[in-house]
Amino acid sequence: MNWNALLALSVTQWDFHPERVALLLLIGALYVDGVFVIGRRWGEHASRAQILSFALGWSILALTIASPLHHLADYYLFSAHMVQHELITLIVPPLLLLGTPGWLIRPLLNHPWVITAGRSQIYPVVAFGAFHLFFSLVHLPAIYDQVFKIEVVHAGIHGVLLVTGLLTWLPIFSPVPDLIPRLSVPGQMLYCFLATFPATLVGAMITLSDGSLYTYYNTAGPLAFGISPIDDQAVGGLIMWVIGGTYYYALLTALFFMWARREEVHAYGA
Repeated sequence: MNWNALLALSVTQWDFHPERVALLLLIGALYVDGVFVIGRRWGEHASRAQILSFALGWSILALTIASPLHHLADYYLFSAHMVQHELITLIVPPLLLLGTPGWLIRPLLNHPWVITAGRSQIYPVVAFGAFHLFFSLVHLPAIYDQVFKIEVVHAGIHGVLLVTGLLTWLPIFSPVPDLIPRLSVPGQMLYCFLATFPATLVGAMITLSDGSLYTYYNTAGPLAFGISPIDDQAVGGLIMWVIGGTYYYALLTALFFMWARREEVHAYGA
């Protein structure tokens, strides 16, 4: 790896696209206005933990789409693009959901059709399928090479990944469980376990491929950093396969210990 080239890019290539900066500022402004202006008017407040969670999610999103990571993913490394996708889908959505007070979005969601859909037993299946099917499809080489060549489409794909990412995390982190219920803790554990399969299948396919799958990166891009396109592709697949899978397993483990502790307290009152 050519670390000098990577360091130079990290200093010089900050992608300040006006439309993305405007969108980020709008999201931040709406949250601040909702929490500190509307909340005060309604006699509500957000906890410090919620504000920190949303701020962290917003900051990671900003760095993901406007920092040198975005430039690196756009023009040089498939592996950097996979880091970008993991941040957009695994890290940012839970932080934004945990940071959003239920009272802030309840008026937007308190409609019969939302409640009916959210309380339907099929909702977690739809939420799961919408994200994982889309995520898997956009990483098929024939689709990937076409959609990521066009910047507007590329940005739109990231937007859909974020929105479907928020959707797929609602059964675990719903800010309004009275309107859109969370799964039971055993159900959440099963949900996380099943979520490991799509990432494993797609990541393994990419990692274990004998040839270059993506012509988009089969250029001098990886070579500029002293890595071959095949090795770059394998690292990207491993990021999806190992890191993505480990993330779900870590959450599953945390949920298990929380559930076991709750059951112990319920059984022994200690």
